[in-house]
Amino acid sequence: MPSATSFLLSSCLLLASGCGYHRLDRQQRAAVWAKQGETIRLARFRNLTPRLGLEDRFTKALENRVVAASPWRLVAQDGASRWVLQGTLEEYRSRPLGLTLGNNKTQASVGSASRVEVVVVASVELLDGQTGVVVLSRRGLTFSNQYRVDQNFASFDSRELEVIESLADDFAESFLTQLLEGID
Repeated sequence: MPSATSFLLSSCLLLASGCGYHRLDRQQRAAVWAKQGETIRLARFRNLTPRLGLEDRFTKALENRVVAASPWRLVAQDGASRWVLQGTLEEYRSRPLGLTLGNNKTQASVGSASRVEVVVVASVELLDGQTGVVVLSRRGLTFSNQYRVDQNFASFDSRELEVIESLADDFAESFLTQLLEGID
């Protein structure tokens, strides 16, 4: 039967070895592009979708995330930088998920969408700003969100814009996290 001393010693060793979890902001980053103080330039997203203005929202969301939560200094779009981040919005879909059955008060809305799903597909590349070589590429990043449609059709566009803003922010946070963690 093990003694109390050997049990205490083995418990201390287990505690000293840790649980295997580490904070990402305290680790040495393996990614060569994640160095504190280097410069990055965000090229304006290209928009291949029929949805006008989508590129502005995604570029702005990524810009906000870079400023708030990255080791880089953001430079103007025409400035020289160590890294260049460029993206393409490849697809935008909006489709109804449910239909309104209506009642006596809302006969005009019978058969209209009650929920809508918005899907955006984007690709992003990180380029070496000195050589132009692509150092990281993410293709086909897909983000989707749903919203309930108010039967006041005047509010349709505003709800869709809220969802697009949310998707742009989700995209920026997810991509920047992958980039900073050095996930290849």
